[in-house]
Amino acid sequence: MNPIRPLSPEIAGRIAAGEVIENPASVVKELLENSLDADASSITVKLRNGGKSYIAVEDDGSGIPFVELPLSIERFATSKISDIDDLAVIRSFGYRGEALASVCAVSRMEIRSFRKGEKEGGMLRAEGGSITLHVQAPFLPGTRIQVEDLFYNLPARKNFLKGAATEARRAVNVVREYSAAFPEVSFSVFSDSREIFTTAGNLGRIDVLKKVWSIRDDPRHYTLQAGGLKIETVWHPIPGSKRRESIIFFNGRRVRDAAVSAALASCGEAASGNWMFLITVPSHLLDVNIHPGKAEVRFHSSLPVFDTVRRSVLDLVGTGSMTSESLGRFSGIPCPGSFQAKEGTGIHHRIPEYEDPLFSRVAEPPGPVSEQGLAEDPALYPIRFLSRLSTGFLLYDGGTEIIIVDPHAAHERILYERISGNTDKGCPQEIPFPEQLPPSLSARVEEWRKVLEEMGFRFSGGPGSLELEAIPDGSSIRGSKDPLDILRSSVGSIEDGTCTEDPLSTAPMRACKAAVKIGDNITPEEADSLLADLLACENPTMCPHGRPAIIRIGMDHLFKLFGRG
Repeated sequence: MNPIRPLSPEIAGRIAAGEVIENPASVVKELLENSLDADASSITVKLRNGGKSYIAVEDDGSGIPFVELPLSIERFATSKISDIDDLAVIRSFGYRGEALASVCAVSRMEIRSFRKGEKEGGMLRAEGGSITLHVQAPFLPGTRIQVEDLFYNLPARKNFLKGAATEARRAVNVVREYSAAFPEVSFSVFSDSREIFTTAGNLGRIDVLKKVWSIRDDPRHYTLQAGGLKIETVWHPIPGSKRRESIIFFNGRRVRDAAVSAALASCGEAASGNWMFLITVPSHLLDVNIHPGKAEVRFHSSLPVFDTVRRSVLDLVGTGSMTSESLGRFSGIPCPGSFQAKEGTGIHHRIPEYEDPLFSRVAEPPGPVSEQGLAEDPALYPIRFLSRLSTGFLLYDGGTEIIIVDPHAAHERILYERISGNTDKGCPQEIPFPEQLPPSLSARVEEWRKVLEEMGFRFSGGPGSLELEAIPDGSSIRGSKDPLDILRSSVGSIEDGTCTEDPLSTAPMRACKAAVKIGDNITPEEADSLLADLLACENPTMCPHGRPAIIRIGMDHLFKLFGRG
C-alpha cells in the first residue's frame, strides 16, 4: 500500500474544481453571482459553441484592484467574509473563495478589471490555475472575465458535456432566472453572436418573467408573510401540459430545494406550468455552507416552508384568492380580517405575527375526507341522487357512503376521455398569421426543429428569426390556447422526455370550455346520467387539470363525527 502523502496543489485544484464546475452553466452562474456581489447594474454574457469553447461575462460593478488580481484566482481567497462569525450571517453570494480558482483550474482564463477610484486597470491571464500574465492596462470601470477551452485539461469531464445547443440553453436559463430575481439589473446574453435574451433593468418582476417565460398574459402572483418568513409565488399555467418547472431563490440565492419541490409536487397535475418561488427567511436561520456549488441550503425547519409553499400553490391553482376566514380554516390558526388584495395581478396576505410565527406548523384541513375515486363496483350498492347543493355540488347517497360530485370537473373528465379517444392529428393546420418566435423560444425550437416538424409544426426563416406557420391538426387556435403555447408545451415535453404520441392535445382545454358550469341547473335525471358516465371513465377521480371530480365520505366516519362510532 502506498504511503499517505498530501496531494499536489494541481491535483487538489482539479478535484475541487470538479465539485464546483459541472458545465458552462456552472461557470455562468458563478460569474453572474460575482457581478451581483460587485453591485453591477448591467451584466452581459457571451457564449460560443454553447460555452464549451468561450464564455465572457462583463459587468459595470465595483471592479478588482490591480494588486488583488492574482489573489482572485487563489483558492480560499475572498473579500466576502473575514472571520468565523461571518459564516453565520452570510449575505453575499460568494464566501468560499473557490469559484474563480475552480474555473481557472480547468480553463484558460483572462480577467480585465478597473476598480473605481484607481488610476488604471489591470489584466491577468492564467492557464490551468497558473498565472501567465499580470499587467496594468486601461479599461472601463467594472470587470470582464473570459473563459476559454473549458475542461481542456480534463478530457473525461469534457466528454460528458452535451451538444452546443443544449449547453447554451442551460447557460441562458441561468441568466434568465437571475434576471427575474434581480429585475433592477440589466442582463444580456448572446450565443454565437446572436442576442438570445435581454432585459433593460427598469421593469418589474412580472414583466421580466413574461420575457423569461415568453408569455403575453400576466402570470398570477401571490405573497404570504408570517413574521420573518416571506414567500412570493408567481405562476403561469400551461393548459394541456403536465410539466412543472420551478425557479427557487432563497434569500436571493438560486438553489435546488427538496421541501419546495415536494410541496409543489404534492398539489398534483393542476399545478402544472411555470413557477417561481422567492423565499426570505432570517439569515441566522439559514445555512448556505453545505454545498460546494452553493446550490443547496439548509434551514432550521423545513415544515413551515413546505406548508406555506403548498398553501400558496393550492390557492393560486384554485380560486386565486384566500379570504381571512378561509385562511384561518385552512391553517387552523386565528386570522383577523387583514386580507388585502394588491392592485394588478398579485395577491398579498400578511399573517399577523405570533409568538413563534416562523416555525409554527401550518396544519392540513381538519378531517380525513378522502379524494379517492369509487374503487368498489357501484352495482354492489344503490346510488341515489339526493340534491343539488346551493354551492352547485351534487349530493348522492351511496349506501355505505355519501358521494359529492363537482359537475363541472366530472363533465370535463367525461368529455376529455371522449375527445382524446377520437383525436386524429392529420395534416398540419396553418395559422391565420405567422407568429414570430421570441428569441428564447426560437433557440429551443432550433435544437428540436426536425422532431417538431415530424410532429406537424411548420416554420419559416432561419436561426434567430424563426416564424411559426402551422401547428398539428387537432390543436385549437380559435379558442383560448395560443399557438405559441402549443409549441412551448411540445418543446418542453421533448426536453424532459415526457413527449407522448400526442403531447399537443388540446383536449383538456376543449373539454373545459364545453363542460357544464358548476352554477348551471341540473335535473335529477341529468345528475344520474352524469354520475353513470363518470363512473364509466378510465379515471373518474380527477378532472383533466388534476382537481377532484368526486369525493367519498364513509358512513363510519360520519358516525364517528356524531359520536356514534
